Amino acid sequence: MKEKLKKELSLSQIIAMAAGGMIAAWMVEIKYWFEISGSGAVFSLLTCCILVLPLCLIYSEMTSMLPYAGGENVWISNAFGWNVGWFSCWALVLLYIVAMPSVAFGISSMLSYLFPVNFIQIKMIAGGIIIVWFLLTNLEIKFLAKIQNIMFWSTLAISICASCIFIFSDQWSFENLKPWFPTGFAGYSMGVGLLIMKFQGFDMIPQLVEESNIPKKKLLIAFISSMFLTFLIYGLAIIAVGGIVSSEWMQQTDIVDPRVADMLGMHWLGLVIVVMGIITCITTLSGFWLSASRTLYGGAKQGQFSKTFTAINRHGQPWKANLVIGILSLYFTVFAPEKWINYIFTITGLSAGIIYFGVSVSFLKLRKTKPQWERPYKVKHGTLLGWLSVIFTVWVIYTCAKSMDAGGWLAVGLYFALGIPFMAYAKHMQKKKPEEWKQIILSPDNMKEEEE
Repeated sequence: MKEKLKKELSLSQIIAMAAGGMIAAWMVEIKYWFEISGSGAVFSLLTCCILVLPLCLIYSEMTSMLPYAGGENVWISNAFGWNVGWFSCWALVLLYIVAMPSVAFGISSMLSYLFPVNFIQIKMIAGGIIIVWFLLTNLEIKFLAKIQNIMFWSTLAISICASCIFIFSDQWSFENLKPWFPTGFAGYSMGVGLLIMKFQGFDMIPQLVEESNIPKKKLLIAFISSMFLTFLIYGLAIIAVGGIVSSEWMQQTDIVDPRVADMLGMHWLGLVIVVMGIITCITTLSGFWLSASRTLYGGAKQGQFSKTFTAINRHGQPWKANLVIGILSLYFTVFAPEKWINYIFTITGLSAGIIYFGVSVSFLKLRKTKPQWERPYKVKHGTLLGWLSVIFTVWVIYTCAKSMDAGGWLAVGLYFALGIPFMAYAKHMQKKKPEEWKQIILSPDNMKEEEE
């Protein structure tokens, strides 16, 4: 019997998975947004949303055409071959794994509002969460999806309510939002560069689409909804706190929104926001984890990694892929050097830029080489949007590469150097066991044969 993932995810669950990956504990980061762009960060955020839109539409078409776990790896492999696809798969794993430590620090910042925690305690708490989540990821995905669904939509409601409470309070003033751009156009541009990565998360949808039971034409709803909800939550938060406190005040505090609630005499709201913040960190962890394990699963189906990663347990989960991701997550969250945290943002941005660039050029190529493939959703003006996306992704790569120091480049270099033996092993096994390790590129043609 062929190993297959179960189709159990609904549209709302897919949105919760994707947007949950985008929306993290902004109440810790928001002071940095104000330091760079002031209240004008909301316009930087809107610009990011507009810039990402062409890429989002491209993802919608590619996902509907090639709806297989592995997502971007499968698309790039179809356009440029198995070898290029292998490197995209390895970059995808890096993209998801490096985000794990941010979960630990997000949770620790939330907990520090409730009681003091030291660095060792932070690591222990984070390690415990990783272990519990590993156990959950090996249960039926519909169980995990229900948990994610409840957590995401409840935090969405709470965050909107909290922002509205701030905005309609007596202390909020529109005048306090001025000046919108205290550092001028430079601050606005820096804000775009900083906030663009807050939209990283819609790329999780292709990893989970093989397990969804929604019509492929409706995938666009999932992509657009996850982007819109991300903008809504972050945008409201900026306007809400910016109308009450100054940027200088924010720089002196640890966690903004709960402290603003305390200032308004609503300690209960501060507690609710903290709990919500912890939950947003957990939903982020869940989204990245599931995407990383599906990336390994998809790579294994193409013979880019050992077929052992395609092993499915009785709950329909790729348990061996989950185990590897669990070990890597535990290392980067608990045991990795503290300096690693300094590289997370730029490495994540660089990895995302490379993947997004690969997807954009693959989209353009497959439009020409595979026009006969069915596209349940086909984006209009595809060539124009494809080139706009290429330009945008080159800018992301340039911006992140420019801001990386020697330590960051060393970390990226070591990661890809570590991948070379895995690729060499796959090549060796293709010669030794050609049937078991034969190169496969998932496409509508061979997947139809498998289904039959």
